[in-house]
Amino acid sequence: MTETANLETLRLTDHELLALLAMRPTRGAEKTRELFRLSGVADKDVLEQAGITTLLVRGLAEVDGDDIVPVDRGAIVAAVVSSADEWLEMALVTPSTDHVLFTAGSDQGSVLLNLSRYGVHEVQPIDSRSGMLPLGIEIARHYLVDGPDGLPAAAMIKHHRADGKPVTAHLKAGVDGSWTLATGDEENPPHRPVPADQAFDEFAAALTFA
Repeated sequence: MTETANLETLRLTDHELLALLAMRPTRGAEKTRELFRLSGVADKDVLEQAGITTLLVRGLAEVDGDDIVPVDRGAIVAAVVSSADEWLEMALVTPSTDHVLFTAGSDQGSVLLNLSRYGVHEVQPIDSRSGMLPLGIEIARHYLVDGPDGLPAAAMIKHHRADGKPVTAHLKAGVDGSWTLATGDEENPPHRPVPADQAFDEFAAALTFA
């Protein structure tokens, strides 16, 4: 059983995420901090201390001798993000919604971060036993095919791993039933048409490491 099997959706602030990442300083934690857009924040030490304080108040951390350690659900999140070795960065756009999501995965489990512009984010466990990328493709499918918001809709996924460059792909579904795919990190990458019944297979192939 993975750590995240016992994790319900948890709301965490920027401060608290910074504090949890600082409690277990690893390569995975640093990469997670970078991808979650928390690396370049001003007054990071002050924010980490504020996060520690609220984690203590909420029972997500405790004093252990001279240290502050994560406990309960805080320990589960800290275990995953500090040992993470694969990440997805997703932007999903429909006529009425604009979501930015991140996933982090390791042998301890996987979590999904629903990023909020107000600095209070939802962290929830995800089942990634089939693989992190298939999970991302299914999330994109929900927004582009099964979602209630209609078309046009677009999904961008950037697939990261611990070493090497990430791969990025963009898939768009048009009101007229057309599908287009683009690859690369450019601001407006050129799109090419893809058959509707092959769109998600080609999307996944474009996001697979060689």
